[in-house]
Amino acid sequence: MNAVILDLDGTLITTVKVHRMAWELALKDLGIRINVDLDKLMGRKTEEIAKLLANDRWKELYEKKNEYFDNLVKLYAKPTPCAIDLINKLRKDKIKTAVVTSSLRRSALQSLKILNFEPDVLIAGDDVTKGKPDPEPVIKALRLLGEDPQNVFGVGDTLQDVIAYYNSGIREIYLVKSDLKIDYEEASKKYNAKIIESLCCIISH
Repeated sequence: MNAVILDLDGTLITTVKVHRMAWELALKDLGIRINVDLDKLMGRKTEEIAKLLANDRWKELYEKKNEYFDNLVKLYAKPTPCAIDLINKLRKDKIKTAVVTSSLRRSALQSLKILNFEPDVLIAGDDVTKGKPDPEPVIKALRLLGEDPQNVFGVGDTLQDVIAYYNSGIREIYLVKSDLKIDYEEASKKYNAKIIESLCCIISH
């Protein structure tokens, strides 16, 4: 494999809980009640989630959520198990790296700073029209990497990641287990994803 496309939140850094907490606090502040499972929305673009949760008040929610995230990420985000080791191994093996995230670029840059990681390519939610599970951001990353999908492997922690990788032509897909409620059987059977306990499994592979 010549390159890897990595998800960010929940895959390289423990920000899924931070995002969830930021949404919950923002919703509470604005007095918006929801009957949607936030876990099922994780991995989608911030703007898209805000529109789904708040309809005509989405901009208000969007701004409030980002404000909370900016403060919480500094307190709670840290690298996932073996994330730093994987990054170092990819550098050593001269594997090209792309990070494709549904987060805003401003949020992604904060997280990457915590990881001390500058990927060759960064595609954030505000760089594309359609976010994951649509393949648009992954296809854009492949083009910027200058690689065919058969020479690239993808790593993520949500079904949105898996679907985006699969529909862009990537067939070597790793899905890292997390505390999100995910249909792992669907990921494995329908999209041929390899379910792994942590990034340590990729290093030892």
